[in-house]
Amino acid sequence: MAPRRSSAVAVTLVAWLLVLQVLVLSPVPAAAAPARISPGAFKQVYTFLFKKAAKSGTTALIKKRRGSRNGDQLGSAAADNAGYVVLYNVSIGATATATQQNNVSGVVDVLNDFVWTTQCPAAPLSVPCGSQTCRSVTNTTDACDGGNTSVNASCGYVYMYGQGINTTGFLANETVGVGSIAGRALLGCSAANSTVPLDGESAGIGFNRGPLSLVSQLGISRFSYFLATDEPGSSDSESVVLLGDAAVPQTKTSRSMPMLRSTVFPNFYYVKLTSIQIDGVALSGIPAGAFDLAADGSSGGVVISTLSPVTLLQAAAYDAVRQALVRKVKSEPVNGSALAGGAFDLCYNAQSVAALTFPKIKLVFGGGDAPAIELTTVHYFYKDNVTGLQCLTMLPTPAGVPFGSVLGSMVQAGTNMIYDVGGETLTLEEGTAAPAPSQLSLMAIASVLFAWVLLF
Repeated sequence: MAPRRSSAVAVTLVAWLLVLQVLVLSPVPAAAAPARISPGAFKQVYTFLFKKAAKSGTTALIKKRRGSRNGDQLGSAAADNAGYVVLYNVSIGATATATQQNNVSGVVDVLNDFVWTTQCPAAPLSVPCGSQTCRSVTNTTDACDGGNTSVNASCGYVYMYGQGINTTGFLANETVGVGSIAGRALLGCSAANSTVPLDGESAGIGFNRGPLSLVSQLGISRFSYFLATDEPGSSDSESVVLLGDAAVPQTKTSRSMPMLRSTVFPNFYYVKLTSIQIDGVALSGIPAGAFDLAADGSSGGVVISTLSPVTLLQAAAYDAVRQALVRKVKSEPVNGSALAGGAFDLCYNAQSVAALTFPKIKLVFGGGDAPAIELTTVHYFYKDNVTGLQCLTMLPTPAGVPFGSVLGSMVQAGTNMIYDVGGETLTLEEGTAAPAPSQLSLMAIASVLFAWVLLF
């Protein structure tokens, strides 16, 4: 049955972000007021309606292959849910005393490096505000509120994701574990009044290359995640994340490419996108170098996001994709102002296009084995069952954003994304994921009925 906005189970109105979390400087937690992290020029806020998906079990095995069904290219195959990734069974606290250990779940974020939770142990090992650790992490010489340097004064922080969206609390140095992988880590013990929307999850888990990420602090050199594509009419999805040596290709069909690194934003995962094909033909309207990272690293390039389902494309590339879709889809676009205040640019009447064939889009990458990701309707169109609109989930990158393009979670669905952080390579494996050993946590997609608003 179509989800309704009035359903108490299915709907929670929250705000979320995409590129606003990517600041002019690599994001770090700030000391308690008055020291704060400024969101800079990024005020692009996403407003989502979340519908909770069932959590996957500890023995989940997912083997789905995209493009295997004739209906994959029909308009009716568009996603009516999108999702972010949740990492389960993260332990926080001393492992020797069960009463001092909490198990939490958190949203996986490959763009940020801060780890924080609203469920720290009852007596966390807080970092003193007068310590060098506190001064270094908060990037301030006076992290003590009001100059209080007593041994009981904790290191306060305010971590800004964007305007009006932040987590506040104090820093702690705790044992953090994911299955058999464990170690000491700095993390934020967030206050209950933090405004970051997690739809019931209790933590934000940074996975980028930065020094405060879970990956860096626990010495995880490899990780992978597989996001299941949305099944029409289903509210449940399950996905798997593997860490360490378990994060390896499961088939012989995987292809790898080097990850790029910006000198200005060294913590983000950049990839080299070389072309976009529509039904096997490369789009000619995309200028040469449209996806290139600038020589000085200050602009351009293509980064990966696990928080936003929406993909942002360099403006000229977006125009070429949009024009090609309008030519291919044999129906007239409609006014999409009824959905998310008209934030989506290309919309159709969902009923009118349900039986029409949509083109396949292929994202072709450069370097290594020259991998590609093939997209069908479920990866780039969202169907809203309330308004009856079906809208393209690709948009032009706003002016002022220091990236040329951002690959959102919807285009990654159905592909096993394997990160070799130490070797700086990304391996793409279509339509398969490994079984999750019992010592490793699972991820689930928190289903998202999303609308979003641009605030400038």
